[in-house]
Amino acid sequence: MEDKSIFELIAEYSAGTISPTDAELLRERLESDAEAMRLFREIRETEKVLKSVQVQEKIDLQKSWQRLDSSLVGRPRKGRRLFWTVGSVVAASVALLLMFVFPFTRQVEQPGTLVSQVAITPGGVKAILQSEDGKMIDLTSSTSSRIVTSDGLVLVNDSLKGLRFDQSKSENQPMKYHTLAVPVGGEYHFTLADGTRVWVNSASEVRFPNCFSGGKREIYVKGEVYLEVARDEKHPFVVHAGENEVRVLGTRFNLTAYPDEQKVITTLVEGSVEFRNNQSSIRLKPGEQSVLDRETNDLEKQKVDVSIYTSWVSGTYEYERMPLSDITRQLSRWYDVQFVYEAPEFRNHPFTGIVKRDQSLEEVLSIIEKTTNIKFKISERTIIIKRAEDAANISRSSN
Repeated sequence: MEDKSIFELIAEYSAGTISPTDAELLRERLESDAEAMRLFREIRETEKVLKSVQVQEKIDLQKSWQRLDSSLVGRPRKGRRLFWTVGSVVAASVALLLMFVFPFTRQVEQPGTLVSQVAITPGGVKAILQSEDGKMIDLTSSTSSRIVTSDGLVLVNDSLKGLRFDQSKSENQPMKYHTLAVPVGGEYHFTLADGTRVWVNSASEVRFPNCFSGGKREIYVKGEVYLEVARDEKHPFVVHAGENEVRVLGTRFNLTAYPDEQKVITTLVEGSVEFRNNQSSIRLKPGEQSVLDRETNDLEKQKVDVSIYTSWVSGTYEYERMPLSDITRQLSRWYDVQFVYEAPEFRNHPFTGIVKRDQSLEEVLSIIEKTTNIKFKISERTIIIKRAEDAANISRSSN
């Protein structure tokens, strides 16, 4: 069987139908071919632009990518090579997307949300790596599969799975700490030297070493992370969050510790962890959560549906009677916007539902509106929260 073209592989990846074997083939192509990597990045960025069109036109991007993939099957290789060489990479990606996406568009009713003309698209993969000596590397724009830091350490920048240190090049190297910072509107995932996998949410950072030495493995976190910790009973894993810490052996858990938020929340999916601060500690079992109130220093434990607190890792937000104030804080970090309450009583208004992180903000707000007496007015990157009747009066008076 002929190898699939780069276009077929990218189409399957974007449609979510790529097999593990083809995913590995795509990774190899991206890491060995700079033009293929550039095409991949441009197509993924163009996808974000097209998502904003979904606010006014119904576009099924998954079906569109599947249609593109089907159309490429059986296409002569000569034609594919010609298409590769004609025009720039950007033009090729835009042409492909427009050709195979817009046949699925159709006119829809005007949304109830009061919106600005420019759609607000979701965040994406973004991160900055800072070495111990202060030098910075933009991991978002880097197309290189191997990165050498200013202090001589070698990192492998896996195009699909994120960053990891090349341990074969790190032997006999002294332990040095690096900081990976994810801005507002970003996310990133990478692998630590011991095999622990780390997902970093928006407006968060992780300080970690190129290798672990001594009796325990330690990292430092601000913001929100999800970890799948490699088991090593002889070397406990410790996550520091300000004056607090979480101790584990091998487990999966989520830690939310934004410096500007009142609560530090640890949610255990699998294994066992112990949350500690300078006054008390709590050991958790799977399905349990510890909540520290920074103002009162109260530390409590409760049973929860862990998927609500870890769903962001798999690309969704799940809400179960969550106060709107908590939801808007989360959305503000992901979409890089600000929320203003004209109706303060709605801060504690509960909402239950599921939204996708790759949806435009307008779509997410429309879902919330359907089950509440709330309307959102979008003005550039500021979202004003109003009572539904107030928004309706404004709309009538402007007509």
